[in-house]
Amino acid sequence: MKKIIPLLLILIICYSCNKSEKTNNTLTSNQRQIISVFNWVGKNYLEGSDSIEATLQNIENISKTESDRYKAIVIICRGNMSAKSSEYEIATKKFRKAIQLLGNSDRDTLVARCYNGIASCYKSKGDYPNAINNYQNALRIFERIKFVDGIAYVYAGLGQLYLQKNDITLAKKNLETTIKLLKNKKHKHSYLIASHTLANIYGMSGDIESALKIDEEGLRITDSIKSDHFKATFLDNKANCFMYSNQLDSAQYYFDKCLEMDIKTGIDKQIADSYSNLGQLALFKKDFATAEKQALKSLEILKRIDHKPYMAKTYDVLEQLYTEQGDYKKVIDIQKKSFRVYKEMITEKKEASIAEFNVLYETQEKEKQLLESKAETNKKHNQLIIASFTFVGLLLISFLIYRQQKLKHKQQEQEFELKTAISQIENQNKLQEQRLNISRDLHDNIGSQLTFIISSVDNVKYAFDIDNKKLDDKLTNISSFAKETIVELRDTIWAMNSNEITFEDLESRIHNFIEKAKEAKDEIQFSFHTEAELKNQKLTSIEGMNLYRTIQEAVNNAIKYANASMVSIAVKSIGKQIEITIQDNGIGFDETNIPKGNGLKNMQKRMEDIGGNFNLESSNQGTLITLFIS
Repeated sequence: MKKIIPLLLILIICYSCNKSEKTNNTLTSNQRQIISVFNWVGKNYLEGSDSIEATLQNIENISKTESDRYKAIVIICRGNMSAKSSEYEIATKKFRKAIQLLGNSDRDTLVARCYNGIASCYKSKGDYPNAINNYQNALRIFERIKFVDGIAYVYAGLGQLYLQKNDITLAKKNLETTIKLLKNKKHKHSYLIASHTLANIYGMSGDIESALKIDEEGLRITDSIKSDHFKATFLDNKANCFMYSNQLDSAQYYFDKCLEMDIKTGIDKQIADSYSNLGQLALFKKDFATAEKQALKSLEILKRIDHKPYMAKTYDVLEQLYTEQGDYKKVIDIQKKSFRVYKEMITEKKEASIAEFNVLYETQEKEKQLLESKAETNKKHNQLIIASFTFVGLLLISFLIYRQQKLKHKQQEQEFELKTAISQIENQNKLQEQRLNISRDLHDNIGSQLTFIISSVDNVKYAFDIDNKKLDDKLTNISSFAKETIVELRDTIWAMNSNEITFEDLESRIHNFIEKAKEAKDEIQFSFHTEAELKNQKLTSIEGMNLYRTIQEAVNNAIKYANASMVSIAVKSIGKQIEITIQDNGIGFDETNIPKGNGLKNMQKRMEDIGGNFNLESSNQGTLITLFIS
């Protein structure tokens, strides 16, 4: 359900270029115009305004005669526009040039915003170490001058970054920090980014209600500030919630609206992500042709703009599609392409090694320049230092080569595991197909034959005036037996078609049986209680069917022989075991004097077959049957 906003750049509404300029009454009209345009672009450049380009050209001409600070302001605006167009390298160069013009001050909000813009570009490319480093540079400046809006914006960006890395804990921590800082400024872009991403996390975790609650608030805010860009992100979340809760028509409506707004704002990454989501939705609908078409549209855009995190997501849609179609050759091909993307984004350990090497290399170069400027008397000492750093550098390069070979070996192992998994999937699919064929034969052949018997017996009874009571009773018994057999057949088909059965499924099935039992003995009060934490406990189809038959037999015995007024069934956890009790308040029986019939033997045998235990206690106060499974 992820739709991470990749353009976490300099969206904070600029309260000024810096504090001194805010109170300076000596600003020229050109300088005031540049600052005004900077603030306006920061608010509107994501919304696809046609007038932005002409406005930027105007202040570019004006800034030519101004100081470096005002030239830097115009360059930052251009950096934003380049990032919006997914030109990350160009945007990064513009932000770095602006930092140079600004003198890289450690108390300048413009410098901090440039670092924030660079970090967002690296995040979109999947270069997380460089992204984190630049976010930290921005955060240090914002914290030093206590600029709350800037601090909140950095935490929002870090929240999105950690979500891309699938570190949900750190993602939530950073996003919640942003929301706390801006609880009274909900119209801010950073608040909308953080709340949208947090809703995304809730949706991915299955908490649809919380996700939709945040989305509805976000839609109200974006309507009030008339932001199509941010409204599209909340519509996307809402559509994903509907898709994963199987409300596919509603999902289609909101994904279409989202794509319409993304095309309007013209952000390629968002357009590509909408096509990817529409592909996933078509896959849910089993519309394979549409799913492939939409996913390939997404990939075409993503390859052009080189957006690796979204590319990996779209490859996942295609992998699901080709697996559904049984085209395992294409599955393997997509897996290889996806692995290449992840490989290009680099693992954390390798990232750390490269970062360490780069820092060491830069230090070496600085030391070398410093040593060359010293007197001839220190020449031997300088050479020793350079040689030492060179040796360390060679060691690091050797280590990186070793890591690369290890990664290649790991890739080969993963390819082998993938082939093995595909073989297992094929076998499972064949087995499931056989089970479905058997179920279909049972339902179509035996089920229809039993129905014919019931119909024939009923026709005989009602077509002829039968005076012989024994014959009439016999025909009635045959009809009832056939009906009960159909119910048993349906239960068997249900179990065969279920790979896994939960206690909640079991409880629902027993409730249906009890409702029919009430028709025969309406004076008996039935109860069935399952501990909440066990409702989703999974059983195999064999375990589920054996438990169902055992409970069914126990309830039948209570109805037929116990003269009970109450029958209760309870499922609870006892240590590492699950205990199921069936208890009635009937007349009971003497276990020593009454031999076990087929019913009791069958119950005990069913429990033994699934590795469980069967225990029976009976007295004139009633009967208690206890089942244990691990």
